[in-house]
Amino acid sequence: MNIPLPEDLEHRLQPHLSQLCQRALEAIALEAYTNRLMSAAEVQALLQLPSHLATDAFLKQHGAIHSLTLEDVQQDIQTLDRVLHDRSL
Repeated sequence: MNIPLPEDLEHRLQPHLSQLCQRALEAIALEAYTNRLMSAAEVQALLQLPSHLATDAFLKQHGAIHSLTLEDVQQDIQTLDRVLHDRSL
């Protein structure tokens, strides 16, 4: 995703661009999750969070809390099935 910036602003922000991009990605994930456009599992994948617990902590820290949806539970079941299958190999 590209966000057009005036050239002078882009030069001033350049040293901080990595951190700003991460914060922008987090803001997108939080907004999408809050509006039920993304599941917790999708937030976890987008932000490359290490676990469901880390994702829950991130969402709670930012006040983005809502009940689990059927899709959340189904994705958790699929993830668990995949992990258990990988362990049995």
